[in-house]
Amino acid sequence: MPSAPLVTVLLAVANGERYLRTALESVLRQGARDLELVVVDDGSTDRTPAVLASIEDPRLRVLRHEDRRGLAAALNEGLEHARGRYLARMDADDVALPAWLSRSIAVLSSSGAGLVGSGVLDIDASGRPGEVHLHESGAAAMRWRALFSAPVFHDTAVLERGLLERHGLRYDTSFGESEDYDLWARLLEHTEGDTVEAPLVLHRLHARQASRLRGGLQRSLALQVSLRQIAALDPSLPPERAELARHVALGGEVAAGEAESAVGDFVGLLDAFGGSGRYRDEQLRTVRRSAARAVARAARLAEGGGRAALLREATRLDPALALHAAARGARRRAQERHARAEASAWLAELDEADHAAEPGARPPTRVAAVFPEPTPYRAPLLDRVAALEDVDLRVLYAARTVAGRTWRVDPRHPAVFLKGTRVPGAERILHHDYPLTPGVVPGLERARPEVVVVSGWSTFAAQAALAWARARSVPYVLVVESHDEGPRAGWRRAVKGTVVPRVVRGAAAVLVTGTLARRSMVARGAAPERVHVFANTIDVEAFGQAVDRLAADRPALREGLGAAPDDVVVLSVARLAPEKGLDTLVHAVAETGDPRLLLVLAGDGPERERLADLARVRGVRLVLAGDLEWERIVEVYAAADVFALLSEREPWAVVVNEAAACGLALVLSDRVGAAHDLLRDGENGVLVPAGEVDAASAALSRLAADPELRRRFGARSREIAQDWGYGPSVEGFATAVREAAATRRR
Repeated sequence: MPSAPLVTVLLAVANGERYLRTALESVLRQGARDLELVVVDDGSTDRTPAVLASIEDPRLRVLRHEDRRGLAAALNEGLEHARGRYLARMDADDVALPAWLSRSIAVLSSSGAGLVGSGVLDIDASGRPGEVHLHESGAAAMRWRALFSAPVFHDTAVLERGLLERHGLRYDTSFGESEDYDLWARLLEHTEGDTVEAPLVLHRLHARQASRLRGGLQRSLALQVSLRQIAALDPSLPPERAELARHVALGGEVAAGEAESAVGDFVGLLDAFGGSGRYRDEQLRTVRRSAARAVARAARLAEGGGRAALLREATRLDPALALHAAARGARRRAQERHARAEASAWLAELDEADHAAEPGARPPTRVAAVFPEPTPYRAPLLDRVAALEDVDLRVLYAARTVAGRTWRVDPRHPAVFLKGTRVPGAERILHHDYPLTPGVVPGLERARPEVVVVSGWSTFAAQAALAWARARSVPYVLVVESHDEGPRAGWRRAVKGTVVPRVVRGAAAVLVTGTLARRSMVARGAAPERVHVFANTIDVEAFGQAVDRLAADRPALREGLGAAPDDVVVLSVARLAPEKGLDTLVHAVAETGDPRLLLVLAGDGPERERLADLARVRGVRLVLAGDLEWERIVEVYAAADVFALLSEREPWAVVVNEAAACGLALVLSDRVGAAHDLLRDGENGVLVPAGEVDAASAALSRLAADPELRRRFGARSREIAQDWGYGPSVEGFATAVREAAATRRR
């Protein structure tokens, strides 16, 4: 028997032919690919069996019921055949966004939770996006939510399958319309839960779904589960009063004369929940804020002076209620805009895949991409792009390296290395070589591309490719890493302000590494809807798994660096060059006055001796680890406690992706491009102004003094990193190519 997959996605379907293929493809195209998809066909009489038979993917396993047994029974049948460490639930009419599994599993593996859910974005029968629905993260928030309704949206749930087996848990067929809520409530008797506060699944609303056909029965069964939960918390509360308290929690209708007493019972439940001793005050803060919003909603139903009393009660629960509500609304509106754009692009890709499965589908788009050099983080991305069925990719590289790299990369995608002549002095001006490569033109002629993808504009190969594309009216896509933060020579800013806007406005689409590059391109004329992410990134899952495998070796790895058990290892991975701000980092470590801090610099360069001298003068314990092989770099991440990069100039810094994927707390300067996407100040690290020693020292002191804060920041880093794996960037590249190809066909 083949080895067990990481995750089993369980789906039951009965006469679901209309949306089934899209649902299945959204699972099979997940960024987390180590999965099996177990589908139970519960007596379908439409074309559902034919749709299932048409999908040729060995990860799909189909179980068939000749007669209808009902959803709960079908899901129990699937559970008997599930083999994954994790179990995920999916509905036959919904759509999973590409990061659903990877982000959910990251939370499961880092937080200790046994059940994780995420938000959903409603879509209608035609796929048009609607409203975003989010649950708040944290174990306390989930358990509080479970008192009144399902604690996770059922089509987003991912859990440790072993919990079901150890405790003999299955769906209760007597709760045929609320089977998920009942199961999650019983599961939470044995574990904690958590939530990804982002929409990771598209929830389809249509006339044939169960919640519309049998909504009354579903509400009745959900009430039974809720009253059972409330009674366990407060056995003295009569069921009719518990039901009114539940209405307060869910924003339901309460008679004006009953609003105050219902809120009183609701707050009594909150007090009992907080007094259980299960959660710390900081964990209960989110619960109190949620309760305050519920009380404020109920205040609108109260009569006379009762309304003011309830508003005072809401403010007592959350003194900053109005401020928190405004911030929450703004955050959710931003998430909704992002989710809608992502949903539209993802549905378009799935629709094209659906059409491609039919006879007569159009051939893949021929794409020629011109890049300066292959890198260990960019080449695997292009390998994955080349594997797409609708993209025929050929990459033309200006050289094996234009930046003096020591690594060796052998791309698996079709690639041509151009022969060129170096221009003396170019590196001093451009910060990279400028090989003259006239072979780029015949290379493009041979490729006959329908779309040209060009990385930057500062190499001869890129400039020649742009000129070739414009002369032949071939649409081009720009790949941009640079941004406008940090010091720049006046002539550089003049050139960028004069030449670049014409190049940007002529592009059919733009691929950027992150927020700062996006901001720069939009400022220079790129249409925001035509700007997509193609990150400098790494295989996030592989890095995370590698550091997990090294957990048992961590003491030995630290000892090899000279770190004692109580030492705090501050790691920076960078070329030892002036622009990396490493002297600032040495001074910052010295200013902490904390003898436990051990600074490890992985990399080499012209500043090596000067940094060693500076560390000796400042009394800083310094380890110069030198250049490490790409395969061994994860070892220093596994040994570290904090990752710091205080560069004065840094377009992105893929080492930040590595550190986040390995679960490290981050201290980054505001000139690091990756900081504006991978660092959430106060959530997974600290953002400091470039060059400011005191700010960096304060951040390091705070982290050194608080192991729990480092652990929490590291877990959040790992979760954030999931959005910056290969999957979203491959999708960004494919979307940009499709947009460019569409302009050619018009």
